[in-house]
Amino acid sequence: MKGSRLLAALAFGVLVGWGVTLYAKQGAEHPSDTYKQYCAKCHGEDGKADTPKGKQMKARNFTDAEWQQSKSDSELIDSVTNGKDDDMPPFGKKLSKEQIESLVKGDVRSFAKK
Repeated sequence: MKGSRLLAALAFGVLVGWGVTLYAKQGAEHPSDTYKQYCAKCHGEDGKADTPKGKQMKARNFTDAEWQQSKSDSELIDSVTNGKDDDMPPFGKKLSKEQIESLVKGDVRSFAKK
């Protein structure tokens, strides 16, 4: 009886651990909440800028490999912080330096891999 309880507890633990791992990996493949709140309206949750606002503002398609390779992190951080032309608003007063770096290095760069 003790052995079967131990085996059941072990199996439960393995299943829970596997589920947590799957959930964590799934979350890593999706944009952050910050991206969803500030960027997805124009750039889309998939990064393709195929949204009404994105089309209107001519937002960048983050899945474009050529564009990704042509821009440094510092250029993108500057664009998010200070805005770009008349279309990209500045977020330097709404987001911290760390949040902006995370958006660029995490979210924006992750679209290059899709």
